[in-house]
Amino acid sequence: MNCHSSAKCGFLEANFCCPVFQCQFPANPSSNRVVISRSQLSLPNIKRNNGVVCSKMLETSVSSEASIKAQVQKLVDLLHVCADEELLDESKAIHGYILKSDFPDNNLLLLLNHVSHAYSKCSEFGSCQVLFDKMLQKNVFSWTVMIVGSIENGLFYDGFKYFREMLEYGMLPDGFAYSAALRLCVALGSLELGKIVHAQIVVRGFTSNVIINTSLLNMYAKLGNVEASSQVFNSMSERNAVSWNAIISGLTANGLHLEAFNRFYEMKDKGFSPDVYTLVGVMKAVGSLGDIGKGKVVHSCVSELGMDSNVVVGTALIDMYAECGALCEAKTVFYSNFSNCGVNMPWNAMISGYTRCKCSQETLQLYVNMCKKNVRSDIYTYCSMFDAIAESKCSKFLMEVHAAVLKSEYDNISLSVQNAIADAYAKCGSLEGVRKIFDRMEQRDIVSWTTLVTAYSQGSQWEAAIVVFSQMREEGFTVNQYTLASTLVACASLCYLEYGRQLHGLLYKTGLQNESCIESALVDMYAKCGSITEAQKVFGCISNADAVSWTAMISGYAQHGFVFCALELFKQMEQLGIKPTAVTLLSILFACSHGGLVKEGLHFFWSMGKRYNLVPEIQHYACVVDLLGRVGLLSEAFEFIRKMPVEPDEMVWQSLLSACRIHGDSELGEIAAKKILSVCPQYSATYVLLSNTYMETGNFREGIDLRNVMKKQGVRKEPGFSWIMINGKAHKFYASDQEHPEKKDIYLMLEELRVHMKALGYTPDLRFVLTSGD
Repeated sequence: MNCHSSAKCGFLEANFCCPVFQCQFPANPSSNRVVISRSQLSLPNIKRNNGVVCSKMLETSVSSEASIKAQVQKLVDLLHVCADEELLDESKAIHGYILKSDFPDNNLLLLLNHVSHAYSKCSEFGSCQVLFDKMLQKNVFSWTVMIVGSIENGLFYDGFKYFREMLEYGMLPDGFAYSAALRLCVALGSLELGKIVHAQIVVRGFTSNVIINTSLLNMYAKLGNVEASSQVFNSMSERNAVSWNAIISGLTANGLHLEAFNRFYEMKDKGFSPDVYTLVGVMKAVGSLGDIGKGKVVHSCVSELGMDSNVVVGTALIDMYAECGALCEAKTVFYSNFSNCGVNMPWNAMISGYTRCKCSQETLQLYVNMCKKNVRSDIYTYCSMFDAIAESKCSKFLMEVHAAVLKSEYDNISLSVQNAIADAYAKCGSLEGVRKIFDRMEQRDIVSWTTLVTAYSQGSQWEAAIVVFSQMREEGFTVNQYTLASTLVACASLCYLEYGRQLHGLLYKTGLQNESCIESALVDMYAKCGSITEAQKVFGCISNADAVSWTAMISGYAQHGFVFCALELFKQMEQLGIKPTAVTLLSILFACSHGGLVKEGLHFFWSMGKRYNLVPEIQHYACVVDLLGRVGLLSEAFEFIRKMPVEPDEMVWQSLLSACRIHGDSELGEIAAKKILSVCPQYSATYVLLSNTYMETGNFREGIDLRNVMKKQGVRKEPGFSWIMINGKAHKFYASDQEHPEKKDIYLMLEELRVHMKALGYTPDLRFVLTSGD
């Protein structure tokens, strides 16, 4: 604006032209009044064009008869427009005109209050504060504007400071000031301050004010004191729709979903008509209850009110039905009213509903339809989509949707979308993709780090998982139960007992030791690291062990050969009414297999469907084959494979081949090996096992020939290795390893051990060792 500065007001000089309102403001409005016609002031005519209000709003003429009150009202109307449209420059222009005018004190106070309000709405709260401090007169409106402005600009402590100063100034708050103060209590999260304000409300006699009472019950509900909120509501002699909405949403927010639904029923009985906010609040409560019957009652009310096609209500309906597991009803609402809707809210709700119900294919198809309809995707769309992609493990679709995100630039503005993308890449098995997304993040949160740690841990990159976990700690992030659980899995897989113990100590420091996923991970870690005693201690301290914790302890016993301990613990688990999982039964079969308990193992296997309502998976079949094979029942094992209702995979045949090697059945071993090599021709273990089977039975030539075939086909056996943790560092050792920096001392010690073992009568088994001439 072409306005000159003024030492007096800081905004405008006496006679100035305001290009915004296309008029000449006079220096002395007491003698030359600005006349504005009502038609020129009509709000629909006001349009914003490049930061300028374009209208024929103002027309100037001299009228000594025009009342000051009318002029003040016109300026107030202008300031309302500026506040609603957030027109800061225009607000300053009007402020300058007011300061240069000669309005009576009472009118000047009113106008400055509205200027202050306009500044606050324009997020120019600093100017608002300066203006307030310079005002010679103040009233309740003045203080209320400052309190509300502080809230809207996030300055909650400043807001309460203004409320306190208002009281010290001797200014008695009115209903609006008290309502604003109660909003401050919510923003500050202070129930004590809320009670203090409530006490003042009672003393001042505002207990019958419906607006204040609504603010009170809303304050108590949002600060978690539902009982006090209900007491305020029950004591109200007068209620309105806002009061009912406040109590319904308050009960819902505090988990009292049934009470919220009952209040909704009561509201209708009292003759109040629900509005959009009522319906959204009660539908959220019904969704949390998962009660389809109550959902249909609310839906019937929506239909009676003719609000089926309302976008907000319809979106809430779809969400409610999806949360109730009633996907058919959710689809009916969507396809009856919103399948051609250009607003993305109902589409997002339906996509989220499909994702929640694990209908990943339907989610992907609906997203395709959404794109065909040119409906704009947003953050919520993409987050649901990547959840569905992670569920379906559809790598191709992942890359296509990721490309759409990059094109829309949502990955640059939303960390939640980036985390969802990283998780989808992890679930699709692309560790490289997860790492790239992680490295490109400008900001990261605990979810970002947990996603990467979990991806490495589940992808068998356990050392990398521990390295990332250490980096996260170095950068000052506070761990959560999921990060720790994934890191404990890595420790268990690497047998890093000392590192696992350090994590156990960290659990107590962070107060996460009683999280169920942590407890089971701890038991598993100690068991797999060879410390079954510590695993028992952790398990014994679990107050309410779930099936996962019981399974971890049973598996630990089975791995350490404590077969009968595993079976006894399983019996206790059943007696306590804890339903075993498929993994629990797999651990029991494993225990029976390693204990040679064929009869018991077969009993548990055949009981899976009848007694435990579990469908055997391929791992269970492989375990039964191992169970039969270990005790030499090779024919029975082969017959079991032939009668399997599912196609046996390489794991099943590998179990049979291992048993053939142990018991020297090269004929059956050949059958198993051919089955494996038809699927996995580069699987070196198959060649080695069959070769050893030949040599076990004295067929050295066949064994050597098979080794030569293996070499010709370029199949390389992965070298076995062992490792040990010393002072937090892992030391790996391969056969004939010459890489370790302390190899001389190590080989000297190994020679001493060999000599000592030989002196004690130990003779190595060299049957399967090939000479250099073979």
